[in-house]
Amino acid sequence: MDTRKRPRSVLEGAFTLLDALVRHQGEAGLTQLANSCSLPKSTAHRLLEQLTELEVVHRSENRYRVGVRAFRLGQSWQPYPRLLELAGNRLPRLAAATRASSVLAVPCDGHILIAAASLTRPEHELLLRPGSTVPQHIGRFSPGWQAAHGLVVTEAPIRVPPGETVGSIAAAAPRSSTALTEAVAHTARSLGTALVPQSVAGP
Repeated sequence: MDTRKRPRSVLEGAFTLLDALVRHQGEAGLTQLANSCSLPKSTAHRLLEQLTELEVVHRSENRYRVGVRAFRLGQSWQPYPRLLELAGNRLPRLAAATRASSVLAVPCDGHILIAAASLTRPEHELLLRPGSTVPQHIGRFSPGWQAAHGLVVTEAPIRVPPGETVGSIAAAAPRSSTALTEAVAHTARSLGTALVPQSVAGP
């Protein structure tokens, strides 16, 4: 069997650079990006310049940032119809009531993607900002990740008929409580109910 590593395609290299920009909080230099992506500096420069011409990346002097075209494309992404819109209304209420950072989490390539968030602590800005990913264990936040950051994550699935799980509501705090568990479960249930079309929900 041929075990030689497959060369990266141009598209794969471009998206790897975009992912690296996100990891570097939206802005980085050429050398930093090339090293992060294990790309030759000349290759990274060529791809970044092509992405700049397409307005997917913006260049300011020697720094690169995510461009307006990537922003517009990202704004159209939905893990499930209306889920981001409805979660955006409910997460701030949950965070205010519980004082716990509250997020909408969806499964993504073996990880958990933070799709929306209302954060109550500055130290959570990097850990739980929208677009970041978290290790998962059997569909839930990894216990190892929680222990490493001194957090307890309380989760409840968002379900729509006929029982499909489209994501979860999660609240991160130093400790859990019955009140927090109930508040998270209530938010997840109300979100699932709101996602059901009237024709399915009945009169």
